[in-house]
Amino acid sequence: MVFLQVFALLLLAWCFGAVQLSQRARVLHSAPMWLAVVWALGIVVCIGLGASGLLRYGDWESLSTGQALHRVFGEGNLAMRRSEWAALNRAAGVYLNLDVVWTLLALCVTHFHSAMFWSGVAERRRHARALRQRAR
Repeated sequence: MVFLQVFALLLLAWCFGAVQLSQRARVLHSAPMWLAVVWALGIVVCIGLGASGLLRYGDWESLSTGQALHRVFGEGNLAMRRSEWAALNRAAGVYLNLDVVWTLLALCVTHFHSAMFWSGVAERRRHARALRQRAR
């Protein structure tokens, strides 16, 4: 279930780039930028928290993904349920023990990649429209 949540977040980050193509959704045009800023600030906070713990206690203090999910959804939630496959359980265990910053970094990279992809699509559309208007 954890990988479904990660996939949903990555899909959300990817789709926010497509919002820029819609002329009707003017209200949402600033949302992708604010989301990217929030994710980038999350990275900075996680690294700062981890480093402060390293300086104070000699141990990295930033949250793991599993700890964050437990705090958000509560203990014994559906998101933390194990699957029937041992390999998937091992992969989920590795992911859940990683620092939250890696998830935030993946979301930022996906977000900026989607913005570049969709801006390329928009540029090709503008170019094709300009060619059609010149041909008339």
